[in-house]
Formats: sequence, C-alpha cells, structure tokens
Amino acid sequence: MREGKNIKLSASMVLAGIILFLLSGQSPTDFTETKVARNNPGKGAERLELEAMVDDIRVEGIDVRVQERDYTPEECKKLFENCREELIKSVLSDNSDLKTVTRDLSFEETLKGYPFSFEYETDSPDKIDSVGEIITDKPFTAIIRIKGSYGDFADSYAVRVKVTPEEDIKRRVYKQKILSMVSERGQNSENVILPTEVDGIKVKYQTAEKRREPAFLLLGIVAAAAVLIGAARDEKVKREAYKKAILREYPTVLKKISLYLSSGMNLRNIWQAVYEEGVKKKGKDNPFYKEMGVSLNELSSGISEGLVYTRFGERIKEPEIIRFTALLSQNLKKGSSRLKELLNEEAGKAFMAKKQRAVKEGEEAGTKMLIPMMLLLIDVMIIIVIPAFRGI
Repeated sequence: MREGKNIKLSASMVLAGIILFLLSGQSPTDFTETKVARNNPGKGAERLELEAMVDDIRVEGIDVRVQERDYTPEECKKLFENCREELIKSVLSDNSDLKTVTRDLSFEETLKGYPFSFEYETDSPDKIDSVGEIITDKPFTAIIRIKGSYGDFADSYAVRVKVTPEEDIKRRVYKQKILSMVSERGQNSENVILPTEVDGIKVKYQTAEKRREPAFLLLGIVAAAAVLIGAARDEKVKREAYKKAILREYPTVLKKISLYLSSGMNLRNIWQAVYEEGVKKKGKDNPFYKEMGVSLNELSSGISEGLVYTRFGERIKEPEIIRFTALLSQNLKKGSSRLKELLNEEAGKAFMAKKQRAVKEGEEAGTKMLIPMMLLLIDVMIIIVIPAFRGI
C-alpha cells in the first residue's frame, strides 16, 4: 500500500518537473516592427533579450533596456491638481488643519505615488525654517508657496496657515534664545552672565531635576536575589561536602566499632574510644568526629544512649547513617549477638558505596573539564581557520 503511494508521488514529481521544464523556455518570436512600446509612467523599465540576423549571421545576447515613458504636460497638470489634498496633509504632518497649526510642519521634497519634486517658500522665513520647523514662540499667520516640478513642467500652490505654537515649541524656542544670549555675552574670568529676560519675560533659574533611575532599583533587586541565591547555593554545596566527608569516614568507623565489640567493650565506651582516636588522626573539625563529639556531649548531659544514636542519624540525614544508628539503638533495646556481624556487613556495603561515589565523582570531574576543553578547541580552530581564509 505504502509502495503504491510512493510510486504515485514519484510519478507526480516527474510530471511536475516535465511541465516546469516546458514552461521555463520561450520560443523566439519575430518582430514585425522595429518599434518597441514603452511602459506607462510608474510601470517601470523593461528589459528585452534579443537576437538579430545580419547577413545570415545570428547575433545573440542583445540586451535592450526600455525605459518607461515620461508624463505629458497634460498628464502632469492633472496629476498636480489631484495631489493637492495629499500634499497639504503631508505638509500639516501632526496638525489637524491649516487654521489651527500648533506643531511643526513637514516640507517633504517628494510625495509617494507622484513624480514631482517639491520646493517650499514662505513669507515668514524668520518664523518657519526651510524644513517646516517653527522657530518663534508667538502666534502668526504665514503664506506657504509649494512649487512642484517634473522635467519641463512646473506649477505651484499657495496656502495660508495660522500658527499658534504649542508649549513644546515655546520651550524649544526659549532654550535656543537663552543659549544664544549666553554665547553672545561670553564668559569673563570670574563669572558667566545668564540672561534675566527673554523677549521681555523674566527668567528664573534652578538646577536641573535629576530623575530617579529605576534601573538602579532593578539592579539592587537583581543583586539581592543573586546574593540570596548564591548564598543558598553555597550553603547547599557546603552541606553536600559535609555529608560526603561523613560518608567517606563512615566505613572506617564501622570497622573500628566492630573491632572494639570483639574486645567486649560496651557501645558507650566504644563511641568514646573511636571519637578520641579519630580526633587524634583527623582532628576535631572532621565532620564525622565532630558529630560524634556532639553525641558525647548529649550523653554527658543525661540524654538516653538510644536517643543519642537516633539523633545522630537524624542530624546527618543519610540512609546509611540512619541504618547504622538504628542497629545501635535496636541493640540497646533488645540486645543482639549478631551486632558485630551486622556491622561487618554494613561496612562492606559502605566500602562498596564509597567506591561507587569515587567513580561517579571522577566522571563528573571529567564532564566539567569538557567545557574548558571545548573553549580551547574553539580558540585553536579560530587560530587555524582565519589565517587559512585570509590566505596567510
């Protein structure tokens, strides 16, 4: 069934290739006339690939670019009349109409969809500059003449605008006037003289307001979160290292307790002896013996021996240690002649687990080394490949 579908699909693809192959070519057609019609304005140029026969010799690769035709004067006049409304909208920019101009005008040199180049003149060049920006803070009325040209064609419109500058424009004008007056007055050896009036209006000064930067607040929050996350991560790493150190010492302690049991000592004295021996060899800061020391202090304070062993396992919270302390507590409650045998079995399991942890840690260390090795490999590849591409 599937093979039949594959055959049909293959046949369809071959048929599609044949059709595309046939459509991709074009048979030559003879020109009955030596005139080639040009596209209407706005339709773009056309490229013709021709061949010619001259004295029975075929001349190939004749590329002729046929430009679009130009607008006639009549077409230009009609287009110029039609674009008046769109042109005025373009000039008004963000303003609503010619009688309520409160923002800057826009003197664009072209208008989309029309072939004309536009020029602008005003009877108030001291109030509106060459790009339509208002440069006065006072209301005024101005006439703007818009001239459009295309080839030999030229025509123009005249529009009247009533301007009442908004606050943003006044702010910009005042700023320019203050800076201009400061620049004109210059600076003496001791002072900079600020103007006290602008256009007869008194000026008061104050230092610029510095806005609060929300980025600092965000940065503080992110930094605080990073510190908390980092502290939690460090604490977790320390706890894991602490438990790993306890588990590394655990098999040795089991063997020692088993040996002391063979001599007939009770658990309390064995615990004391193992602790003292461990402190001499590994020091008080060794995690396992540190926890044993806490248990000895609890015994000295009157806490029952069984509870002390249970609490030892609860503090460390590792299955192996909890199993070990459970054996000790059970021995105190019910007695067991097999305690030594059970501890030896537990020691064997502990040594095996220690070996497996060592193998795992070695594999993790190898994995962590892959990242710097990959970075070094990338550096080497860059050093080799870039000079090769440059031809060095």
